[in-house]
Amino acid sequence: MSTPTVDPKAKAAETKKRFLDVWQKLEEELVDLMKKHSMPEDATEWYRKNLNYNTPWGKLNRGISVVDTYEILQGRTLTDEEFFKASVLGWCVELLQAFFLVSDDMMDASITRRGQPCWYRVPHVGNIAINDSFMLEAAIYHLLKVHFRQEKCYAYLLELFLETTFKTEIGQLIDLITAPEEEVDLSKFSLKK
Repeated sequence: MSTPTVDPKAKAAETKKRFLDVWQKLEEELVDLMKKHSMPEDATEWYRKNLNYNTPWGKLNRGISVVDTYEILQGRTLTDEEFFKASVLGWCVELLQAFFLVSDDMMDASITRRGQPCWYRVPHVGNIAINDSFMLEAAIYHLLKVHFRQEKCYAYLLELFLETTFKTEIGQLIDLITAPEEEVDLSKFSLKK
C-alpha cells in the first residue's frame, strides 16, 4: 500500500492559512492584555494597528519555518495543539523581526517597507514608533509566558530570544557606526566585521 502523494504547494498554502489563523487568536490575546491593564480604547486600537501593520505581512518564512521544522523533527503530521504551539513560537519570531524592522527603519530613515510606508512614516505615528517597536518586542515575552511557562524549554526560549536580540543589536551598532549614511568609509570594513 503506497502513501498518498501530498502536493507541496497545497500543503504550504494550508500551513500558511493555519499559521495566519493562529495570528488572529494571538492578536486578540495581546489586545485583551491591553484591556486587562485598563488601557483607554484609543491606546488599545493603536496597539492593534501597530501589531497588524507590522507583523502579519511579508512572506512569513521565519515563522512558518518554525512550524515546518517542528513537524520534520517529529517525523509526522502535527496535532492541532502541536501546530498551535509551534505557530505561537513562529509568531514570536515574526514579532521579533517586526520589532527589528520598525526600529531599523527609523534608524536608517527608510521610506517604505514591504511596499507600504514604514510605520514611523504613517500619518500621526512618527516617533511613537520607537515605543511601538518596544511593544512588539514585549508581546514576544507575554506570549512565551502564557504559552510556554509550564514547558521545560521555557528558560531556553527566553535565553534564545534575548541572545538573538542582543546579537542583532550588536550587528546594528556596527552597521550604524561603520557606514553612516552621510559618509561611507570603506576602510572601516573588514572580514572580521
